[in-house]
Amino acid sequence: MKIKALINSLSLRDKAVIATTIFVVALMAFGSYLILSKEKTLYLEDKKNQARVLLETVGINFANTLLYQEVGLVEEKWVLDQYITDLLKKEKNILTIMVFDNNGKVIAHSNLLDYGKSFPNSKDITEASGTVIREARDKKERPILEGVTPLMIGARKIATLRIEYSQKEFYEKLAHIGKRIVFITILAISGSIILIVFGFNTMTRPLRKLAFDMDGIQYGRYVEYGDQQPKREDEIGVLQRSFSSMIQRLKEADLKWENTFDSITDLISIHTSDYTIVKANRALAQRLHTTADKLIGKKCWEVFHGFDGACPGCPHSATLTTMTAATFEVEYPALGGIFLATTFPVFNEKGELTGTIHIAKDITEEKRLHEKFIQSEKMASMGQMAAGIAHEINNPLNSILGYATYLLETSDGLTGKEELDRIARAAARCRDAVRRFLDFARETPSKIELVNVKDIAENILSMLHHHISSQKIEVVCEIGADLWINADKGQIEEVFINMILNACDAMPDGGELSITAAGDDSWIKINVSDTGCGIPKENLNKIFDPFFTTKDPGKGTGLGLAVSHTIIRNHGGSIDCRSEPGAGTNFTITLPGIV
Repeated sequence: MKIKALINSLSLRDKAVIATTIFVVALMAFGSYLILSKEKTLYLEDKKNQARVLLETVGINFANTLLYQEVGLVEEKWVLDQYITDLLKKEKNILTIMVFDNNGKVIAHSNLLDYGKSFPNSKDITEASGTVIREARDKKERPILEGVTPLMIGARKIATLRIEYSQKEFYEKLAHIGKRIVFITILAISGSIILIVFGFNTMTRPLRKLAFDMDGIQYGRYVEYGDQQPKREDEIGVLQRSFSSMIQRLKEADLKWENTFDSITDLISIHTSDYTIVKANRALAQRLHTTADKLIGKKCWEVFHGFDGACPGCPHSATLTTMTAATFEVEYPALGGIFLATTFPVFNEKGELTGTIHIAKDITEEKRLHEKFIQSEKMASMGQMAAGIAHEINNPLNSILGYATYLLETSDGLTGKEELDRIARAAARCRDAVRRFLDFARETPSKIELVNVKDIAENILSMLHHHISSQKIEVVCEIGADLWINADKGQIEEVFINMILNACDAMPDGGELSITAAGDDSWIKINVSDTGCGIPKENLNKIFDPFFTTKDPGKGTGLGLAVSHTIIRNHGGSIDCRSEPGAGTNFTITLPGIV
């Protein structure tokens, strides 16, 4: 297993180098064996032939010398020894020369100390019937070439000659050949490795570049691959073109997805489990007045709330906890509105939750329209109720007021005249209240005429001049002269009166009252602003409710804004309010204009 793991850990180039090295070594070892075997065979054959010729040649001389000594032609005993000495001087590769008699006893030897001795193999030597050349080992177990030939006089064998030839030169030659083979093997291995490395580098360089580019592929970040690559017609070229084509398809697919992602008007972002934004669509970036790239890497609570930690009621936190989709209605200050935020879980291939997809749908306008619808329904219901109450009490109230007025006018000196005057004034106040009820309940303008907005504003400001100036309020009025509307003049005047009086009530210590109007296509927008105390956020959705007031008892009925809302609505317009506590209030009245 360890060997297999080691092999698997090697690169293709390393495997090729190792395989080639083993192959070259095995090939060279086999070739060396064949070469050395052949050299040895040829050398031995040559040496054996030389030894045979030499052995048989000198054998004749030795035989003649022994014959001459036997017949008395030569009396000196040292002649044979002289032959041996001369022969050793002449033939450097001869180690030992010895002559055995037929009994195996040494009668001549290159080493004088061995005269008269018998050797264990003497019998084998003397039994040779012809010239024998064979490999053997000397006393020191060194390889030698042994030559044995009988010394014959005619058919009679008189002695046996044995010569030992040294093979040192031969084995030195073989060693030299072996070293050369080893050197050649090393050169072959080195050359093979260089060629393989160079070849593999040449072949795998585009593959490594291809792998590097593949590793670098991320969503939205693709290498420009293909045009800068050399045109190849081999398998690597096919792979390069296939990879280039794949990148192009991925880019096209991601471009389609990116366009789809950015074309969605809802605000979409993708968050990791640690609340980091990794993707945002164009709608979200534009809403935050930035780019999608600048949002990446930021925490969602920083972007949407300006907090430094997870905020309560976070749908992302809920999804991380439940691992299911979560929907919350959330107000995002940074986005300037109320949103229906839904988060969907994102899982990896192991089924682990890695983040969420966050979709925020702006429902600010829907909420406003819904509140307006509820307000309209509420106003309609209150109007019907007010109309019923007004009609029920209007007739008896007129009778009371009429009789009280009649008695005051015809009964001079009548006792209780002061009480009658109180009755008449109370009835008049009730009559005014009933009239406001009827105005509130009225569904359509009663008298439509062409009205100039600037004239109405200036008339009302003139009428309320004393009230305004007594509170040290500065008035800024910027209204164009050609702003005309079809409206009930009296009702529009009543709206202006309610707006201005409310503004004055909000500035008891003085301030600035601003009335501006401008035309916008076929609509006219009238803004009435003050620098007063402002309206608390929790009361903003109640200010148009009938009878809702924050004034002290006896200082307001809570019908002024409700009646104004009804009047503007019946004229086909709308009225909106923006206010911050301590920063003043702004009412925007939108009415159809006359172009």
